[in-house]
Amino acid sequence: MTQQQPQPQRPADLRLARAMRDALDPYQVTVVLAPQAHPSFHPYGITHPWAVYFAGRAAPLGAVPASVVDAVFYHFKPALIARFVPAVWDQAGPEKVLAARLAGVDAALRALLPVPIDSPAIAEAAELAVEAAAACTAAGRPLGAANAALPLPDEPHLRLWQALTTLREWRGDGHSAALLHSGLDAVEALVAITAEGREVRSILQQQRGWSDADWEAAEGRLLARGLLDRDGALTAAGLAVRRDIEDLTDRLALVPWQALGTDRSLRLHHLVRPLSAHLADAMHLPGPRPQENPLA
Repeated sequence: MTQQQPQPQRPADLRLARAMRDALDPYQVTVVLAPQAHPSFHPYGITHPWAVYFAGRAAPLGAVPASVVDAVFYHFKPALIARFVPAVWDQAGPEKVLAARLAGVDAALRALLPVPIDSPAIAEAAELAVEAAAACTAAGRPLGAANAALPLPDEPHLRLWQALTTLREWRGDGHSAALLHSGLDAVEALVAITAEGREVRSILQQQRGWSDADWEAAEGRLLARGLLDRDGALTAAGLAVRRDIEDLTDRLALVPWQALGTDRSLRLHHLVRPLSAHLADAMHLPGPRPQENPLA
């Protein structure tokens, strides 16, 4: 198997972009991962977790067909998306879904946050996140732009969530661009990240809807291109592709943190990190918790 060689420390700006993602994302994903958020969708008959997921994320785009959701989400098998889209729009139009997701986030955060929702820390974090999100450019960022166009809630804990949603989806649009640049298709990208050891195949393959045959065909394509070896590990060339994807994703995510400045970005990190760590534990999210000193 290919041995991974130690990599030099990444530039500080890319480390900051990654640290901001790690610190902010758990607060944002309450809309689809916190059980307390789901009942807000149930009155419309949207009860399956994947229906909540696709509706909750895609609603800012409007009543788009499955092909558009496939295009902007990138990693999912189209047949999985087609089980729920466009049927969710017949159950509840995007405006009702947007109201349901905000109500669901409100319920989840009120139940799970370790501090009161009117905490000064949340109010300060909300204003910093709103300023960062306002710097996100629209070109080539459909999910980011769609979320940026939504009105900001008045309540600070929801205002923070909406700004973080814009930042997360905007970064995700950049990640899709990095994947396109790499030449990896949806399932190849998943095979590569599991081969690197960042994700677990049994979980990721099932979550994204790919069959064993789909997965093994992608492994064969990566093997033929010299990115995967016969033991299923990434070759040096495969590791380089993965590193380039991560670096380009972070580079494309720099704009809001450059606009906010390093000190104020770190202030936002400091304010949200303990909230996200608590939420990640409450939602049983896998993986390490965000570091307290991300640039140390």
